[in-house]
Amino acid sequence: MKRSSGTLRLQILAHAYRQSGALNAAIRLDVFTVIAQGIGEISLIAQEIGVSQQDAQKLVDVLSSLELLEYRDGLYYNAPDVERYLVKGGSSYAGPWLTSSVEQFKLWADVAPVLKSERSVPAGGKYKAAWTSVEAARRLNQSTYSIGLRSGYSLTRRWDFTPYSLLLDLGGGSGCYSIAIASTYPHMKAIVMDYPTICTSTKEFITDAGLSDRITTYPGDLLEVDFPRGADVMLMSSNLPDFTSSGLANVYSKAFTAMKGGGAIIILGEALRDDRSGPLEPALWNLDDALSGSSGDSHTISEVCQLLTQAGFRDCEVSEFVPGLLTMFVAYKLE
Repeated sequence: MKRSSGTLRLQILAHAYRQSGALNAAIRLDVFTVIAQGIGEISLIAQEIGVSQQDAQKLVDVLSSLELLEYRDGLYYNAPDVERYLVKGGSSYAGPWLTSSVEQFKLWADVAPVLKSERSVPAGGKYKAAWTSVEAARRLNQSTYSIGLRSGYSLTRRWDFTPYSLLLDLGGGSGCYSIAIASTYPHMKAIVMDYPTICTSTKEFITDAGLSDRITTYPGDLLEVDFPRGADVMLMSSNLPDFTSSGLANVYSKAFTAMKGGGAIIILGEALRDDRSGPLEPALWNLDDALSGSSGDSHTISEVCQLLTQAGFRDCEVSEFVPGLLTMFVAYKLE
């Protein structure tokens, strides 16, 4: 299809912050939760969320235009994905994750000065506070747990863990992937390795899941300490932009050394296509990390496979895990 020569596409891109702001407001005001309770008439929605009917109508008009809400016979209804992920109390509620980037939003308001170093940004990236404060670590884990647990269960459907016995979850955060895997495969044990503050919070999630007898934590910076030995399957998820290429080489080398023969490593990462033409979400994550003061690189699919091979792994397999966001890499250590 021929692209329009007008400015509408450019205007939409330039003003996309308004869409993000409307979604963020709707989550924080519990609009979707109210509608899920059967309150679909605009005057009642306004009353429940505590804003004027005039302003509620304007917000709901945007949500409807974004196809987040459906309007039928004078009442508003949640779109199917909204009903599943944005209604408080639901097992798949992703509100904390989707509203966790308010501080990042401020950085994105004026990107150029940050890139030109005209505005100071603390080094260390967006997770630095969580690496030094248990409370910040707890907030981070709470924001990522629900959406991560869903991805963890998706992995259990994609990958058969039956032949394996011990998972080393590298940079495992809240332990959501380990919890999903251990819950699905009762024979599996897991070790979640992450910063000490993160691990303190992670233990709470493991305890709440009733899996303290099979999932443990191992505090340590992946770049600084050796990995515990004996795992026959390892996992790294959603943290490619946090590492430089040399950092990944270091991590993969230590993973290879610590892994049992015949084991496998799974990488779920925000990798770019080899021509660097996207996908858009990984590209945005890479730029987001730069704005946050991270020193991590952007990585292509071929580069990740090459780094795994250089570390000693073989037969790198590549597939799509979360369309448009995460690529799944699997490589093996020979017996």
